Amino acid sequence: MSKSHDPLFAEEKRKHPFIGFFLLLILLFIVSLTVVNGINNSRINLLRETVTVANLPSSLENFRILHISDLHGQYFGQHQEQLKAALGSARYDIVCVTGDITGPDGDMGAFLEMMKLFKDKPVYFIPGDEDPTPLIAAPHGSADARADYIVQAEQAGATYLDAPMKITRGRHTLWLAPEWIYTLDCDAAETAYYKRLSELKAEDPSPEREAALVAVNYQINQLIRIRQVRRETLETDVHIALTHHPLLPTAMEALREWTASDNDSYIRAISLVLAGHCVGGQWRIPGIGAVRAPLSAGTGNNGWFPGDDAVIGLHNVMGIPQYISPGLGTSAAIDLPPIRIFNTPAVTILTLTGRLTK
Repeated sequence: MSKSHDPLFAEEKRKHPFIGFFLLLILLFIVSLTVVNGINNSRINLLRETVTVANLPSSLENFRILHISDLHGQYFGQHQEQLKAALGSARYDIVCVTGDITGPDGDMGAFLEMMKLFKDKPVYFIPGDEDPTPLIAAPHGSADARADYIVQAEQAGATYLDAPMKITRGRHTLWLAPEWIYTLDCDAAETAYYKRLSELKAEDPSPEREAALVAVNYQINQLIRIRQVRRETLETDVHIALTHHPLLPTAMEALREWTASDNDSYIRAISLVLAGHCVGGQWRIPGIGAVRAPLSAGTGNNGWFPGDDAVIGLHNVMGIPQYISPGLGTSAAIDLPPIRIFNTPAVTILTLTGRLTK
């Protein structure tokens, strides 16, 4: 007699209630992480660091710098209310912005809204690698060699750092400058600029020629300003260098070797480097740190799990303190989806002191 296929006699399948419960827990965990991460990304942390500067003049003791980086055109509230709330009643003397300030297509809306928070504070900024080119040598509908976003920022009250800026406290001086200026070979630059100027003057008139002439004359004027600063600077002055890309130990060593020659430079006078670019790795894993470093950080290439000394925080590089901002927005240079994970946007107040700190 053959075995019956009647469903009434079929073996009853075992139920596994724990599988459904486990899947539900995973779903709840993912939803919870998404909610928490969303809350973290919608607010801004205010961090504080104390930086020891050897032989800091007494008049610059407790000088405070608000360091902001990598806004990437992002709004934190329609009028940057979250940033305003994060700053609260915090005290600082100046604001330094280390690049990547624009949104898509050079949009400056978010930066200009941010500038409204600093009406009574001097703001200094440099461009980043994801900002448009700051100097334009082609016709662009303006008689100014600077890009539109640079002009907009200055009209809003910010100062574009294309040459060292002097800040005086009492009888002492603090200089702010983009990092590349400290190793600029002025003689070589002057030769190149005047050669280009001579070539342009020999060309037939055209819109392209006129735009290029405006740009090269801007560069010559910029060089004159840099040379003037180099004549003014004293060994007792404090120098703070702004750079978008953090300086790696190999880069700092190369700078030191360059300045050991007879070149006209004063890299050894730098007391602090302010950097951005890395946005803390964009994605972070608690207890491990940054997931990925952008180009120029870590090993010098896009790298996985680079270690925080390459992407965030205060670290000594060849004896010079460098602070890498956690940043506010997200970067395309990291090759990760544009969302911060376990990485709350942040700005930092750095306080200068001549005292040793732990």
